[in-house]
Amino acid sequence: MATTPPVSGSPRTARVLDPSFVEHLDESSLAEVRRRRDEALAEREFQSYLRRLVQVRQDILRSERERRAAGGVSAPLVERLTSVLSTGPTGTGRGEALRVTLTDQDIVEAERRVDGFLEDVDLFHPEGLDDDRLADTMAQLEHEERAISDARTAVIKVHDRLQSELMRRYREDPSLITNEV
Repeated sequence: MATTPPVSGSPRTARVLDPSFVEHLDESSLAEVRRRRDEALAEREFQSYLRRLVQVRQDILRSERERRAAGGVSAPLVERLTSVLSTGPTGTGRGEALRVTLTDQDIVEAERRVDGFLEDVDLFHPEGLDDDRLADTMAQLEHEERAISDARTAVIKVHDRLQSELMRRYREDPSLITNEV
């Protein structure tokens, strides 16, 4: 398997995670803090979608590995996908409502990235992978999922820092809240 760069990095990721993104917030205008907060939120949503794309592929391959271990017969693709996708993501959320703020460009970019390092793996027919290739691909997906999760966690911290700055300003001057769009 060829080594490919992690799928988690992008120009926006680099911008949001640059320490200067949250420096001198008290000197920045309210509009600038909101803009940065919104950019961090967009990156968080992108990272969340990217991670879920990887997780779906992990689920498909995990299902194939379990089928092999049990000696089962390969089910039609629709049945496999239904089974895999019906469980949804694992783990805990942040306790907030799901936001879907991805642009079409973000969706295409996330799918391109994930498909880029799996370009020669046919997820429609995972039974065609030999055991070694299946294990290697699952290890690659696990590595990518960890990298994406780490980036997402860092982006969440930046978003929270920006949100805290806005909340501080709103406490000091509640009239600013009415200007929030």
